[in-house]
Amino acid sequence: MKGKLGNVLKNLDAYFAGFMFAITLTIVIVNVFTRYFIGYIIPWGEEVATSCFVYTTFIGAAWCLRTHQHAGVDLLVDKLPEKARKCVHLLTDIIILVLNCYITYLSVFFVYSSRIKTMPILKITSIPLNLSLTFGFGLMAIYSLIQCVNDIRFWNGAPEKEDAK
Repeated sequence: MKGKLGNVLKNLDAYFAGFMFAITLTIVIVNVFTRYFIGYIIPWGEEVATSCFVYTTFIGAAWCLRTHQHAGVDLLVDKLPEKARKCVHLLTDIIILVLNCYITYLSVFFVYSSRIKTMPILKITSIPLNLSLTFGFGLMAIYSLIQCVNDIRFWNGAPEKEDAK
């Protein structure tokens, strides 16, 4: 049981993004069904589905960064000598780390400024929706930092660790 729980905790970002996507899909399907067959629209359905989809996007992007699932073009980098290739990977990861930290920093101010804006149907503040930016980019910053540390360790001769998927 400890192994399964550890796997769930290790991949919590993926499970959360999948759960949010399942909610999005369920709400959209139910809303389409009720609109065409019953003639009723769930008034809050669009806002909840959109909010869940935003979380799916940003948390899913963090998972993609952690598991190296983002698309990249390595055609030229792969032709470089090994030392230059390591340098390019480290430089790229540092740039990604800095950008993710900066966007996380900016998202905190954005969330704070959104406290006065409310969602029209749900009549709640838009802070929960906008927190997806902070969570997503914060996770990406953490994963970028881990990747930079791994790059430096690999640079110093430590064996490259298998990606955590």
